[in-house]
Amino acid sequence: MPFSGPSSYLSTTDEFIAHWVDVNAALTPDLVLPGGTTLANMQTKRATLAADITALEGVINVMENRRTGRDIGRVAMASFINAFNRFVRGILANSTYVGELHKLPDFRAQFGHWNTAMDDTSNTWTTINASPPAGFTPPLILPSGTTLAAFNTAVAAFKTQATDLTNAEQDVVRELEEREATYLDIRDDLALYRTAVEGSFIEGHPLVLSIPRLAPLPGHTPDAVVLTMVWNPATGKADASWTASTDPDFLHYQVRRDGSAPYNTNTEQVVATFPAGTLSFSTDAGLVTPGSTMGFKVYVVLTTGNQKGSNAVSVTHPDDGPP
Repeated sequence: MPFSGPSSYLSTTDEFIAHWVDVNAALTPDLVLPGGTTLANMQTKRATLAADITALEGVINVMENRRTGRDIGRVAMASFINAFNRFVRGILANSTYVGELHKLPDFRAQFGHWNTAMDDTSNTWTTINASPPAGFTPPLILPSGTTLAAFNTAVAAFKTQATDLTNAEQDVVRELEEREATYLDIRDDLALYRTAVEGSFIEGHPLVLSIPRLAPLPGHTPDAVVLTMVWNPATGKADASWTASTDPDFLHYQVRRDGSAPYNTNTEQVVATFPAGTLSFSTDAGLVTPGSTMGFKVYVVLTTGNQKGSNAVSVTHPDDGPP
């Protein structure tokens, strides 16, 4: 199969390497590309690409774990802020502090909104303890037993989670750039390889006719299928279903996932591959922890190497905390 996205980088490179082995067996001396690249060099580059892919997958997993940690932190923080606001409105209803309460941010709001809400809540809590309204004896302790010190500890932990996530996202960008640089170097060499093989044998030679392709054959791109996904609380998995492809060149469906918002095809990972006739699948990939969110697409892949992804669907593992 030709190169058709990151999921094909290694398999396509392997096809070229296998072909290069056959070419060397038929030539004396072995084929060396303009610029000096040999089969051994390509095998080394392939190993580097594999290592880059593994490293990228590793930092993506770290990033997804930290996104889950952030989401869990948001659930806990929302619970604290809601409880604090209810306490002030209920117990200190006649005080001026009711007007200082910060509205809870939207659950998916950027961290800056959460940072403001947490700091405002801490400041108001601190002021109440220092200057309590008439009739109230400080310190303010929530019905759950949470004190200001405990709240501030949770805030600090949440801010650390946000910083860790930012660092992980930067690691992903770095590893992605390294993977792409290695891939492009390999692709440039393999373009030279195709020309070098054609120049090393007579026209119509089997080794010329069997040179792997770098890009899909000219032709059509398949129609995208439509993906639907819902969380199944009974199984603890997301149930996916999609419309059928009727493309005559159909090869298989491929389910891929990515935790970015919006969905990022550069960092997507293959979850599973299915033959014709399979139109549903259940998975907890990236969704094991309550509060975690993952995006999914289903690709139609053709025998020509052309492919098309479905609509992206985001699924969240629900948490018992506030939405």
